[in-house]
Amino acid sequence: MKHVFSKGEGLTVPDGTVVRSVLDSLVMRRAELSPIEDVSLAVGQIPPHTASRIHLHPVVTQVTWVISGNLKVKMKEAAVETPYELELQEQEAVVTNPYTFFQLINDSATPCETLYVVTPTFLFETDEAGQVIYNDAIVLEETWEELAACGWAMLAEDADNDWVTQRSRALERLRKV
Repeated sequence: MKHVFSKGEGLTVPDGTVVRSVLDSLVMRRAELSPIEDVSLAVGQIPPHTASRIHLHPVVTQVTWVISGNLKVKMKEAAVETPYELELQEQEAVVTNPYTFFQLINDSATPCETLYVVTPTFLFETDEAGQVIYNDAIVLEETWEELAACGWAMLAEDADNDWVTQRSRALERLRKV
């Protein structure tokens, strides 16, 4: 495959951080190449004193690699009773598995630049009007305390089949475009 990939235009995603796609199904389609469905890459920028909204991915696994700056990642996995925090420095990474609540927090006075490696490839689909049709991330309005009070209901595995079906349909639509 003779093609060089670079980070694209920044997009402020629903969790409030800026993401620049490097390699995903949309980038491949625009380059008139066969879509890669195994992995996607994006560069994220988290401004100083900024936290993303809490979110989770029901299907994909994400590796968050800190390129520059510092990052705190707050997570809550299904098998763990309470959320915990990991402090990342430059050149360190964390893995977020499906159905893990997580939040990216930059408490420092300098921007944090990250590399997101997602498998299978992250899907984000919009219609012609820019309305989101499908997003591999569920971005939440609730706080950590509110999620704990409702018993972490979003972790219910019975929702898994619905997300897998929705994702399969989105992938088929994206293949046809």
